[in-house]
Amino acid sequence: MANKKGPRFRKFEHIVFGTLNTFLSQLIEKTNFSKRIFDFFGRVLPIPQAIVRGVRIKVIIPLNQVGVYNTFKNWESREPEVLDWIDNFESDCNFFDIGASFGTETLYAALKPNGPKKIVSFDLCLAASFNLSYNISLNNIKNVDQYFLALSDKIKLIPVTIPTNYFYVKGRVKYDSIKFNALSLSMDRFIEMSRIFPDYIKIDVDGAEPEIISGMTDTVKNRRLKSVVVEVSDKSESGITEFFEKAGFKIEFERRFDEGEIFYKNIIFIRK
Repeated sequence: MANKKGPRFRKFEHIVFGTLNTFLSQLIEKTNFSKRIFDFFGRVLPIPQAIVRGVRIKVIIPLNQVGVYNTFKNWESREPEVLDWIDNFESDCNFFDIGASFGTETLYAALKPNGPKKIVSFDLCLAASFNLSYNISLNNIKNVDQYFLALSDKIKLIPVTIPTNYFYVKGRVKYDSIKFNALSLSMDRFIEMSRIFPDYIKIDVDGAEPEIISGMTDTVKNRRLKSVVVEVSDKSESGITEFFEKAGFKIEFERRFDEGEIFYKNIIFIRK
């Protein structure tokens, strides 16, 4: 098993998938028969149903998105404290899901009995945003507003880097990434524009958390905001904790999970 993670196995993978990708590329360039491949695989889209704490949820899993598959298979066990947190929402509340991905929290909150009145979901990943939009439609959900929008500390243009989810492309690194530019907005400004105020906020954006909380200084002053769950890293934990404590919140729960040389935590803040 150890060899599968070593350089020999990676070389073997490059040979196999590099050869296959080259063959298919040439087949497309030189033949019309190659259209049959697209006719076939263009119709392949698994739509399994998860049962999360008794809630039935349909999701799409494109075949190149192994991360979505892994999350789907571990939906209940990966972050149970966040599901517990959602289970305590009042039915007339508003929930902001920042870093919604394909909808692990948005879909559960929308479909569970006595879920939030309104859910506002944000994600800047191209594939995840498409998946979430499709999943909302598949499950006939009406109370979710989805935004393909970056939240940060102010209105500005920002560079974004996201993984492609493709395993091997000739001349590129394993699990390649792409870059694009996007418009960002502060949460304070978004609330002013949308006239929707959150009772609960989840923030999980892989490193952009400090900028997001810098843009919600007015939001945290409003006592309607009851609780926030944030995924922090070893680098961001102290600054984020200090921000919420100064705003009148305290830590209700935290769970640490290690990934290599760094650690992450889910921290649930509640108003004192």
